[in-house]
Amino acid sequence: MVSKPAARLALDMYVLAQGIRTGVYRVCDELFPRLTRSSRLDARLFYREGDEARAAPYIAERQLAAPLCQAAGGAPSSCADILLSPFGVAPPSWLLDYQLLHAHIIYDLIAINRPDFFSAEAATEVQNIVDSLDEDTVVFAISEFTKKDLLAARPDLNPRQVTVIPLAAGPAFHPCEDTAALSAVRAKYGIPADVPYVLSLATLEIRKNLDQVVSAFVLYMEQNEESQMHLVLSGMSGWKLEQLQLALASARRWRHRIVLTGFVDDCDLSALYSGALCFVYLSRYEGFGLPPLEAMACGTPVISANNSSLPEVVGQAGLMLDADDVQGVADALRQIASADQLRLELARAGLERAKLFSWDTCAEIVAGTLCAAYARHSERPRNRRHRPLAPGVLTRNTMRADGSLEANFLDYQNGARGPLFANSFPPQRADWPCWKDRLPQQPGANSIEGGLRTRGIFKTGTAERPLVTYVTVVRNNTTTLARTIESVQRQTYPNVEHIVLDGASTDGTLDLIRQYADRIDYFVSEPDKGLYDAVNKAVPLARGQLICILNSDDWLEPDAAEIAVHRVADFDGASLLLTAAQVRSGDVDTAWYPAFVHPGCYFKCANDCHNGIYATRAAYERSGPYDTSYKIAADFKWIMTCLDVNAAFTYTREITVNYSLGGVSSNALQHGVECMRVVRDRFPTLTQAEISGLYDCFFVFSNSHDLPDRPVNRTAFLRDLFARHSSNPDLLQALSWVCLEKLEYPSPHVSQQIIGLQSYAALNLKDWVKSALRTHPLAYRIAARVYASVRQEH
Repeated sequence: MVSKPAARLALDMYVLAQGIRTGVYRVCDELFPRLTRSSRLDARLFYREGDEARAAPYIAERQLAAPLCQAAGGAPSSCADILLSPFGVAPPSWLLDYQLLHAHIIYDLIAINRPDFFSAEAATEVQNIVDSLDEDTVVFAISEFTKKDLLAARPDLNPRQVTVIPLAAGPAFHPCEDTAALSAVRAKYGIPADVPYVLSLATLEIRKNLDQVVSAFVLYMEQNEESQMHLVLSGMSGWKLEQLQLALASARRWRHRIVLTGFVDDCDLSALYSGALCFVYLSRYEGFGLPPLEAMACGTPVISANNSSLPEVVGQAGLMLDADDVQGVADALRQIASADQLRLELARAGLERAKLFSWDTCAEIVAGTLCAAYARHSERPRNRRHRPLAPGVLTRNTMRADGSLEANFLDYQNGARGPLFANSFPPQRADWPCWKDRLPQQPGANSIEGGLRTRGIFKTGTAERPLVTYVTVVRNNTTTLARTIESVQRQTYPNVEHIVLDGASTDGTLDLIRQYADRIDYFVSEPDKGLYDAVNKAVPLARGQLICILNSDDWLEPDAAEIAVHRVADFDGASLLLTAAQVRSGDVDTAWYPAFVHPGCYFKCANDCHNGIYATRAAYERSGPYDTSYKIAADFKWIMTCLDVNAAFTYTREITVNYSLGGVSSNALQHGVECMRVVRDRFPTLTQAEISGLYDCFFVFSNSHDLPDRPVNRTAFLRDLFARHSSNPDLLQALSWVCLEKLEYPSPHVSQQIIGLQSYAALNLKDWVKSALRTHPLAYRIAARVYASVRQEH
């Protein structure tokens, strides 16, 4: 068997080419050389325009042996499969190459959440990075805290696509016992010999809260005047230093005890840490916090702020206080200075804690995650949605005041929730569903049942871990049913159940189901009156807070249930989650993204995959059962009924199911006939000619057959329809939504000589709605209100 070649990983050299030795630089410096040596990836170095010469000295020093690739020239995917960006947005030609898998490291969202800590330019750069991430990006966060921050800013992202990679201190950081080296560092950086010193190392900028470090040190000296303690502040000068300068000026008689060393060379850091009595780090906000970890690796006791990611790093190995607890820090300094045993205990604890962090482990996590992600990426449909340059902008534009995302027919982000519409119908059937654990035996029926429930094993869901129920109805399908059952068994989410109803198969299907009797929660085999009759019997058997109908020739993605649970906000309310499907047809895979559902979908068809819909129990209680008089379109009618009873719709483009084409549902002609019947049932005042005309104007499959009542002029037809039904606000709302989504209605049967080429191109809804509805105030108000709401959503 020939193994596949390793994926070609392009490492973005942007940070290393800049040469500014910040924490981000250190991450790249430790991570990139390890990735170039990984046998799991074929690494190469990616240069942005003008960066090659600047990166050359670093490459020579680190002896990086990897091929080079440039931002300019040819399709990026011709020289790489994956692009890993450590900072900054990739060039557009790379960002918009849909065959390339994009990966990004996120360090923190401080510039977004606390813009007062940064300049406007820095905040914009971080915002652009966060905006550039989409549902296919592999994201690495350097702490759980950063991951949480990112998902709060971009709730459309899936937590599964964000992998935490804890950083490390590296082998260069270790206790230094060389007295000559310790003395040399003191001399080099102006630290008096033979005096104890407290160290704080960070870029000198407002977020690091160094003014409070100074204040705590001064307070300690005021309370311990006999002490010879010094404070050493190390790090390059940053920005917004007014508070630090004020604190230094206020130190007065202790100012000479405070040493500002400036930038410290990497080769001196271990000795500088090791020579300190303790290390103080009172930063207000950290994505990870390398300095405390480096100090612990050198055996130096740590006093740290207890905010953001710092507890993940320091744990129980240091003294953790509020960043503004000046007296608490002064007391901690006194304890460490006066108690040798405490100092030794903290040093030992810090050394053990630092061993938990490893750059080799970090690199292995990155390599493993990228390889697994690329394997999934290579199987994705090639027609998947084009990658917006800044998906996060859409997130901010469509976010409601409560932080939830707003969906509309113009676009939506993953997890976006659609609006509730004016219509509110009462629950459709009070007698359905009657929730039960087993199907009642009918007199004279030859029913056969089995599964876990028949052995007294029942699954339940909780608020923290809801139960997801998959319902499969089947008849005579031994070919693909096992694949369907196995896909439920392989779910990464731990709390799922599977209900299987067999329609008295005669081909061995029941024997196949029995093979899974110890894993299927409940199955029953008995005659039914068709697909939707079986579904109506099966749904009330669900114990889950979420219910999904899964056909016997379709199969789930492994993380389907996990996606569903993550995206549904209200498990008790009436709500539906619409997810994407991968359509399998021969050797061609196509992504089927859920269409936004609004009242106008009655006339265009809600083009959504039924097997990708997760409904709450309350949604079924309000919607009532599937209409068994339909052979194909009962699921379409059910979706629209859910909309009418004010179920909340949530949307995501994450693929949860693989959908197989074929069967009766693929009969486009019959589907269209039944969809027109759905319209007639919902709007009985419409004539058959009007229904056919609406079908011709809007139905997504209208070309599947010729209609005898096709309008000669669609614009005139719709104008007359609005006028004739101006007293029916329910119908007008649906018409307004479908018209606004389509907007233009050129009439292909009217010659350009009659209406003129220019007016032919310019015909659109906004023009004729205003003129047609001015004499019908109610209709005009509805249309205007819908149009205004859509403009506001956009």
